[in-house]
Amino acid sequence: MGGHAWGKADVDTGRNGLIDYGRFLAALGLVWFDTQAPGFRVAYTALPFYLVLLAMPSNSGVLVQAKRLLLPFLTWSLVFAMLHTALALKSQLPPFEWWRWTMILSGTWIHLWLLPFAFLAALVSPWLRHPLASLGAALLVATLIVLNGYPQTVPFGQWVFGTIPVLVGIAYFSWGWRLAVTTLFLGTLILFLGQPSPDNITILVGTGLALLFLSNHMPATPLSDWCARVSLLLYLSHPLVIIVGQSLRITYIELALFSLVGSVLLAQVIDTVIQASRKGQLDY
Repeated sequence: MGGHAWGKADVDTGRNGLIDYGRFLAALGLVWFDTQAPGFRVAYTALPFYLVLLAMPSNSGVLVQAKRLLLPFLTWSLVFAMLHTALALKSQLPPFEWWRWTMILSGTWIHLWLLPFAFLAALVSPWLRHPLASLGAALLVATLIVLNGYPQTVPFGQWVFGTIPVLVGIAYFSWGWRLAVTTLFLGTLILFLGQPSPDNITILVGTGLALLFLSNHMPATPLSDWCARVSLLLYLSHPLVIIVGQSLRITYIELALFSLVGSVLLAQVIDTVIQASRKGQLDY
């Protein structure tokens, strides 16, 4: 979530701006998917795209990764817990009837599963950087999916779905696009042959697009820096905007467009508050 405020010339010139634009577009795609508007299955390819980038190497230690990923997980879980409780009371239901034990891992709104999964991916990725490890793990996971299907319990089904894109990302960042393409092709081939599903196409297309973005480079700009900062905020906060749209009885494509614009605006507001807070700490 780091970076400089949009509009300043001081940006990290070592960054690949194309990846930052990709993150932002992926976040928008996931907003569209969650509105279930026409084309939502196409928009769902944004998820494996986003998941591949979780394997991007980081010099940060475990404590820094935990602060970067688990602190927002706890914060937003609290926000959506309050929302759940308010909706339950509005419907005259018990205030905590919505609670499930799996929310310890998935968060209090389903999209929050991504944060603990990202933390787990950061922990295990150093152990899977050998080419045989990443490729072998992807083939094993694909085989287990064919034999057992996806777990029905949240977030384990989402975690299994995300494993192959993350392993392809590990292969790419460790050994380049050839091993990544091989891992993706063989892993999805097993899925296509053993368990035909629209999710197989989603994994193949979304992960392939991520590799395409990673294999090309654009200079970082203030705009790409802004996209990198707000993409996660946009993803985390967008259910709030969708709920507002639904309460206004907006539906269909109009709901998707309302949610896209509203989510970007809300993410910008949150980012402005964060940047102002950091500036205040530095001035102090």
